[in-house]
Amino acid sequence: MPTQLIENLQISNFKCFKQLDVNGLAQVNLIGGKNNVGKTAFLEAVELLLAANKAYDLPDLIRKQLERRQGARRRDLIEIDFFHQGATEITLLSSSKACTIKSSFGLLDSQTTIGNDEADNLLPTNILTLSVNNDKITRPIDRLFNRIASLRPIGSSPDRKPFISSAKSDEYDIAISFGTLIDLGREDFLNASLALFDSNICGLKQKATERGVLLKLKLNNQDNLVLLSSLGEGVNRYIAILCAIWANKDGFLLVDEIENGIHYTNYKKLWEIIFKVSSDANCQLFITTHSKECISAFNAVQLENNTAYAQYFEFYQNLKTGLIAASAIDKEQLHYALTHEGRVRGE
Repeated sequence: MPTQLIENLQISNFKCFKQLDVNGLAQVNLIGGKNNVGKTAFLEAVELLLAANKAYDLPDLIRKQLERRQGARRRDLIEIDFFHQGATEITLLSSSKACTIKSSFGLLDSQTTIGNDEADNLLPTNILTLSVNNDKITRPIDRLFNRIASLRPIGSSPDRKPFISSAKSDEYDIAISFGTLIDLGREDFLNASLALFDSNICGLKQKATERGVLLKLKLNNQDNLVLLSSLGEGVNRYIAILCAIWANKDGFLLVDEIENGIHYTNYKKLWEIIFKVSSDANCQLFITTHSKECISAFNAVQLENNTAYAQYFEFYQNLKTGLIAASAIDKEQLHYALTHEGRVRGE
């Protein structure tokens, strides 16, 4: 996980991106644009690049990313679909890291290993060659979704779950992040933030049961704790984001369609807290939105807070080249566009 902010990214042949250069990334990065311009694809590319410290990290990351997106219960139904229009090599670059994923068809070398087991034959097969900087491994595609084959070596860093999808967060994942937040002594921060979001909420608690951990909330108007699941999706998402920022301290967090489930009247409060906690936790955020109201609230907080280190990017398709591009728009330009019916859109 990076401890320094990534300022520039280059993406080649990943999904809808033939070539995408994104420059001027900040602590908090908000990505908007019309449908089908690659906002979620960009998050996926960032995840592969930043979460992989060694080549052996990539099989797990690829498998989890495809399972999350394609939602297939049977692994044999999942397809490798992230190469751009017939390309065979993806390149993801930052100033400090290079990640490549190359597809080829050939014979497995007799020294190729699948987890801890050597390949048992030299049959022709589709192969992925995966590299992070100078570290390289080879994996047959048909075994990529074998969980045993793609496990990381003992002693490697644990998965911090740096991706919050557009769907409602699983309470198990929230509980893991909340446990990290408690270990860091930030429980009071979360409770104070919850009170800002909803004045009726006093705090979040964990209750261990034989079936696992339950998350419960203490409310001002009730003596008994209430299940987090009994409240609205907005509270779930708010807690998931704040806990995940601390769980990814000194790293990064990706949030897809941040506005989902959150009422527009709470957008400004959300951004105020996100700007503060991302700085305190040294966590770089990459966030997408479909909401113009969410973009407006983001920019309102930028304009009020001179210390906020944030940047808005508009993704769009270049009419001349047909390629998707990213335009960094500063807060003054963004304010003008939002108040004068400019082209800035979160939809």
